[in-house]
Amino acid sequence: MRACCLVALAAIGCATAGNAPSSDGPPSHDAPHVYLDAATDAPRSIDAPLQSMCTSAATCATATALGSVSGDTGNDQVQATGYQHAWFSVRVTENDSGIFGVPMNVTVQLTSPAGVNYDVYLYVNTGSDVLDCTTVSTSSTSTSTFDSAHLQWGETGTFANNSDDSRTLSIEVRPVSGTCAPGSTYKLVVLGDV
Repeated sequence: MRACCLVALAAIGCATAGNAPSSDGPPSHDAPHVYLDAATDAPRSIDAPLQSMCTSAATCATATALGSVSGDTGNDQVQATGYQHAWFSVRVTENDSGIFGVPMNVTVQLTSPAGVNYDVYLYVNTGSDVLDCTTVSTSSTSTSTFDSAHLQWGETGTFANNSDDSRTLSIEVRPVSGTCAPGSTYKLVVLGDV
């Protein structure tokens, strides 16, 4: 009779081990609740946040191409909007490579929606015309709703360098804080020769 009761108690304990918190004391409200997953007996947290709406599958290699702007003549621009982490690319062209050529300039402005903060990171290989996705050339990490980042390269010395300084600019928009939502978008503006 005694052995039968022990077997019954053991069975009840095993049946509820994966579904109930430890009975060593009252649950703490300061730490996430952790239960054992019945299938694997591994700890799992029931207080873990859901996957953020801010994440996306965007990479530098799959960047959205926005077109081109001149880096040394005129004052043209391209724009984009979004609400998640994103990569964009813009071809910054040199249109005056003569003896009196001027430096290449590009300014990227990012306006975040109310209650959400995004930062902008720029990548460009100023030494050669190859795509750069790893070395940040400049960034803007303002805590306000407006970020602005500027780059200059090419004819920055006394004389023109006698080479084509056109480059592909990679732009990364990173969400920092707040709640990302499709109806609450940021605005990205890329200004050439500014």
